[in-house]
Amino acid sequence: MNARDILLTKETLVRHADGVYTLGGQGNSLVVDLGDTLLLVDAGPGDEITEAMIQELRGSLVKPVAYLVYSHGHMGYNNGVCYWQDDAARRGHPAPILIAQENVPARYRRYRETAGLQAYTNVRQFRSGYPADPPAHWFQMPTLTYRERLVVHGSEREVILMHVPSETDDGTAVWIPDVHTLFAANAFIKTCPNAGSPYRIFRDPMRWAQTLDRLAELRPQVLIPQFGKPVTDCADIHEALSVPARAMRYLRDEVLRRMNQGMEENDIIHDVPLPDELFGSKFMKPAYGCAEYLMHDIWRSENGWWNRNPTDLHPAPPAQVAAAVRRALAHPEKVLARARELQAAGEIQLALHVIDLLTEGDARDTLASEARVLKAQLCKERAGTVTAAVSHNLYLSAADELLGLPAGADDLARVDSYEWK
Repeated sequence: MNARDILLTKETLVRHADGVYTLGGQGNSLVVDLGDTLLLVDAGPGDEITEAMIQELRGSLVKPVAYLVYSHGHMGYNNGVCYWQDDAARRGHPAPILIAQENVPARYRRYRETAGLQAYTNVRQFRSGYPADPPAHWFQMPTLTYRERLVVHGSEREVILMHVPSETDDGTAVWIPDVHTLFAANAFIKTCPNAGSPYRIFRDPMRWAQTLDRLAELRPQVLIPQFGKPVTDCADIHEALSVPARAMRYLRDEVLRRMNQGMEENDIIHDVPLPDELFGSKFMKPAYGCAEYLMHDIWRSENGWWNRNPTDLHPAPPAQVAAAVRRALAHPEKVLARARELQAAGEIQLALHVIDLLTEGDARDTLASEARVLKAQLCKERAGTVTAAVSHNLYLSAADELLGLPAGADDLARVDSYEWK
């Protein structure tokens, strides 16, 4: 990965409490001065990003990095472990102990087994290059794992590593008790928790809410998120940890109540109100995930894959379906015209539903080709109407593919980032 990739921050070393710093890698990397040695959380994505991180750190702190902790097992955050190992060797320091929650190795093995799938989804979700055969050094296994809690003792202070299941089942938060500072890792990103993300496996919103409750019990005075500036106001810290937990529990109550009444998933999503006292919070901005995503994962937690439409229980092959629908349409050109009418009226989502009657036609079918071009236009317009960055990117990637272009083709040359305040 390189500087084109999203979710990156400046490499500058910034002090937030006595002996506690952030260093921009893929998000906030944490540096804790233990006395004689340092503890680092997340090595960064490698290449020039991690090299700049090392240069920035070594401009101020030359103590050995005794511990390198993985905040979680997602790709990019620790692709650059070998750079820190090489730096230690050059300086004559012992190699850092690599620490992770015990579920990280299983995630790394799964990523290797599904490398093609990871490339497919990441290119489309992030609109950035991702290799189908990633290098082995991206998957440096930890040398020390823990289950629920691990205390790291330094010569002058101790640091507590805590398992924080949330976005992943392998997250590690770091609590520095003497300065009341909490690095919450991917349990807290200053936006709506991104459970239910379209390409991702199930992320349990209720377990995430429980994690936020445990973090709130620490009563931190400095709360460092995975991305963006730390939160230091006591009222803001309380809101940051309590409101997302309350919002996820509210959604579960509302979704389950409707499921118990026999309502279907899409009906539920359009029926649940989003009260402003929860979803108007600055810590619930739908910038990466959104309430709709959360409701999808709540549905998945209590229901199977079937959407309850009997047509979709054992569907015919897509090509046969497309051919049958086309033969059933007396005037397919009117479908195209109606989709354009809806587009002109600003009803982009309805236009997408209509145009899908035509887009799966044979490649030699000029009307189907015209429909795909229109659908690509609609996807680009729909991207401008959503706030969740993942949805925005998936619409644009779908438009690329409808036009026969590589996903992310028009974005790969630009630096991309989210606004993590």
